Amino acid sequence: MRGSERVELRNRTRDAHQRVDAAVGELSTIEDYRRYVARVLPFRAIMDEALRNVSWPEGWNWRPSGVAELLAQDACDLGLAPAGRIRPDFDLSDPSALLGALYVVEGSSLGARVLRQRALKLGFDETFGAKHLASMANDTTRWPSFLSLLERTRDFDVVRSAVTANAVFALAQTCFESTYLVAS
Repeated sequence: MRGSERVELRNRTRDAHQRVDAAVGELSTIEDYRRYVARVLPFRAIMDEALRNVSWPEGWNWRPSGVAELLAQDACDLGLAPAGRIRPDFDLSDPSALLGALYVVEGSSLGARVLRQRALKLGFDETFGAKHLASMANDTTRWPSFLSLLERTRDFDVVRSAVTANAVFALAQTCFESTYLVAS
């Protein structure tokens, strides 16, 4: 049944998503926020690069928005050193796998709305320290556009998609839990 893809992906990735949310934390202090930026930057840099290098399936006229450059500016605002790189462990050559990765990346825009409010309380906004959150939170068309693509993709394989989505969540968790990704 068309339209159930999102629900099925959410169900198959719930545990991985919850682990990443826990690793991100509440962002209730400036140090929490600095740690978040220091650790989300390598994740988004890896994902933005991987998605730039994808051979997009024919007929897919939608593309994700990258935020790694804005995150790098935020890191600079916060006086953070460049982070180490981690190698991804997934292949995005299959449309279903690609949709799994996009589910995680585009879904993060929904979470950005909450994180943006927390950043604002700490004094960070679209002009200093939270450019990436402002960009993600302000574009309310991205998620519905992605869901439309997900629902109209032919021969969608939810198992393959969920495997990749879980691998992308695992990459994010690795970035958030890595001790060598430290701020200066």
